Amino acid sequence: MSPTDFAALAAYISPGLIAFLLALSLLVWLYVHSAAQLRNSRQQRLEELQESLRIYGRLAGCLQTATQNGFNNSEKQYQNGLIHALQEAKAAPYLTPHLQEQVQASLRECDTFRRELLLKSLEREMNKLIEERRLVLLESHAPGWGTALWKLLRPAAGPLALAGIVWLVSRLVVELIASSHVDVSLPDTVQSASWLIGCAWMRFVSGLIALLYVYRLMTLRRQNDLDVTASHFPTSLLCMVIAAVALFQWIGPEASPYILAVQLVLFLIGFRLTRGRSRSDRPYVGHPGLIKADASQHQDVHAADKDKTADSSLAEEHIRS
Repeated sequence: MSPTDFAALAAYISPGLIAFLLALSLLVWLYVHSAAQLRNSRQQRLEELQESLRIYGRLAGCLQTATQNGFNNSEKQYQNGLIHALQEAKAAPYLTPHLQEQVQASLRECDTFRRELLLKSLEREMNKLIEERRLVLLESHAPGWGTALWKLLRPAAGPLALAGIVWLVSRLVVELIASSHVDVSLPDTVQSASWLIGCAWMRFVSGLIALLYVYRLMTLRRQNDLDVTASHFPTSLLCMVIAAVALFQWIGPEASPYILAVQLVLFLIGFRLTRGRSRSDRPYVGHPGLIKADASQHQDVHAADKDKTADSSLAEEHIRS
């Protein structure tokens, strides 16, 4: 193709079409990049689950071996392996605060009661992680009808966010240009122009907040009863409410201050609703209630041991007679 043909083709293609094609290419690239990131995130999540299960399985094996053999703290062979497994458990990706407290308590004093209690907690956490791993594998290899559709829509969060930001900026520019054409020669119009400019900026900030929370809602990772993050349901509900409040901006510019104020109040409420359970609300090692429970369970264990000893002695006397 000659240079004349290139010049004719450039004259034929309008600048608007070129800008549209460039924007479309950018959106497609963002979609592909987001899909790759989500795929890598699922793979990393699966690796973290597998790593936690491996660490928990090793510790559960040591505890079960110790419980079955009934060794005491003087046997170095089992003691060193158990201490190593307990220390390694603190590095598990999905270690819960409750399990961490039990591991710390077992490192200080690992008697029979604490070993049995920790083993039960480990089995419960391992069952949760196994179910979570099954769901992740099912979502990746054999997704349902709705899950497959959501996997196609979820990577579009980035392109939609970029398109929304461009639309908000263009609407702000149009409103500011419209406000600048107001005749400020009259006293009343000066205040009116300032009010319109302030409302335009507040509508822009409100729309930007709603857009960010829609993006947060679309990229929020689902948790299946795993105590590793804040509660999923309050976070999703707040994201939906904050985004839905911005729809009332279509009422008019007069509602902009109130809508933005409601969004900011909901944002502050989110710190209260989505935070995890505080340390003071959880029973810690040495808590009076926990000590009483441990003492009562120790008494039950000792009583059961005494009963077994008495039964064995009676059986021996019966055999001798």
